[in-house]
Amino acid sequence: MRVALNDVSVRFGQVLAVDRVSLAIEPGEIHALVGENGAGKSTLMNMLFGLVIPTGGTITIDGVPRRWASPQDAIGAGLGMVHQHFMLQESMSVLENIVLCAEPVGRFGFVDFAEARARVGAIARTHGIGVDLDRPLGRLSVGERQAVEILKVLYREADLLILDEPTAVLTPQEKSRLFDALRSFRAAGKAIVLITHKLDEVMEIADRVSVMRAGRLVASSPLADTTREEIGRGIVGGDLPAPRTRKAQEPGDVILSVDALTVARRGRDVGPISFKLRAGEIVGIAGVSGNGQAELVRALTGLEPLRSGSVRLCGERIDSLDVERRRRLGMSYIPEDRQRMGLALGASVSENANAGRDDRAAYAAGPFLKHRALARFARSLIDNYRIRVAGPRAAAATMSGGNKQKLVVGRELTRGTPLVIAENPTWGVDIGAIDFIHGELMRMRDAGHAILLISTELDEVIALSDRILVMYAGEISGEVAGGEASRDRVGALMTARASDAFGEVA
Repeated sequence: MRVALNDVSVRFGQVLAVDRVSLAIEPGEIHALVGENGAGKSTLMNMLFGLVIPTGGTITIDGVPRRWASPQDAIGAGLGMVHQHFMLQESMSVLENIVLCAEPVGRFGFVDFAEARARVGAIARTHGIGVDLDRPLGRLSVGERQAVEILKVLYREADLLILDEPTAVLTPQEKSRLFDALRSFRAAGKAIVLITHKLDEVMEIADRVSVMRAGRLVASSPLADTTREEIGRGIVGGDLPAPRTRKAQEPGDVILSVDALTVARRGRDVGPISFKLRAGEIVGIAGVSGNGQAELVRALTGLEPLRSGSVRLCGERIDSLDVERRRRLGMSYIPEDRQRMGLALGASVSENANAGRDDRAAYAAGPFLKHRALARFARSLIDNYRIRVAGPRAAAATMSGGNKQKLVVGRELTRGTPLVIAENPTWGVDIGAIDFIHGELMRMRDAGHAILLISTELDEVIALSDRILVMYAGEISGEVAGGEASRDRVGALMTARASDAFGEVA
């Protein structure tokens, strides 16, 4: 299948999101689509998939003009899309999710699950995708959920696969398995569009790369004809930012103290975990997904009760406090899931930006909010964090994933609390925004704030952390000083206890 976009445009009100873009997608090719947040990448692919109606231009498949009334038309034509935020049913099994709305029907009108299982199993074996078809979706990791989404697309016999930020929260092992599957799809003659911000991944797997900026296509060429630096300059419209460096400083008083914390988990509890985090330092937590990081964060932030142990913030015990009281005491939290926990998508940008701030005198007079003051603060976040949105009154749901993330990060960091818990803070954001967020975390660290950084991006943890704690099997398997950290050393601790990896870790 050869797909061509010819001079297509998409407009939302006064905003021209895609401006006369022409692009060809060839079979047997992995085509990387890169650009800043809000550059139009996802909008362009949503238009191709029938989720957005173009205001101009044409789509052709194998030279025949096509137009979709809905995504069902696109699916029927052989297109499939795996969105950045998965569209799966938590209460169903893996198999039920894959065949939902495309179930094979047997002789008496009942769903033929035996046929469905055979078909899905054959597809999975062909492309080396391993997943238990009978497991409830709610018990799957992020990487396993992504495999389910991909199997859904393949089950519907798609010849063009569109993947939007597919590695945003995958572990290195999960990313490796995904790339193996993509190479299998390519070998089978399928076309793959990979929307990504990660240049290392582009250089590793893409055959062709196209760069968008401000709704326009600014470059498109075979990967062999360009360089990482040229792609980066095309994305940001100039030179790439220089790597961040930490300045040496002595940490101050203990801000967060965790003592023998345990959290209930199906199968085996997480913990006991003990560590201290001091003012003026960034402590990173690394580990393969599913080793207890999520439970630790939920326990620290008040989203899940402790089974035993204690947590102190600025010397005061907080393990019996609710989320709001912990925040008032001096905790900010950048959650991994901006969709469900970070934002109220139906509320405005201004309302989201000021969440947790409307009790301050500058933003309220008695029971009444000062809407102009709230809008001014939201506008400052929009400007400082380069958030692409129509304005403070726009609904948060109208923003791209990366811009939603920037709004959450900006809101939490500007609270100026003694402690910031940052869980995958740069998920789905572009090169320039990553550099800015890293700079803000470093600035807060230098100003004496304590930062607990939990990230699946190992390079991010190594670059920013003064100390790195590695979690394995629900416990801390070792600690590495930031200046001594390497991918090999931290990676070894991510898959074994400290004694197994290196003997004793200092």
